[in-house]
Amino acid sequence: MKRILVALVVLALSGPAWAGPPMTADAPALYKKSCASCHGPEGKGGTAPAIAGKPASAVAGVVNAHAPPMDKLELTPDQIAAIGRYVSSLKK
Repeated sequence: MKRILVALVVLALSGPAWAGPPMTADAPALYKKSCASCHGPEGKGGTAPAIAGKPASAVAGVVNAHAPPMDKLELTPDQIAAIGRYVSSLKK
């Protein structure tokens, strides 16, 4: 019983499992540098489709698939996840 209680306390203090790491302060700068020239400064489209408000997992999935011209980006998995969370926070 004590082990279950300890496990529940640890889970409660760790936060929601679906939250993932917080958006880093440099996510807007990473977006501006790597994405805004095609998707627009607010993610509402340009030479590439609008991505504002898209789910972070969808954005990360496309970037991870290395679709051109994103295959030339040198982003870490954490940076890709941060950009995805930033894009999902943008208003459509």
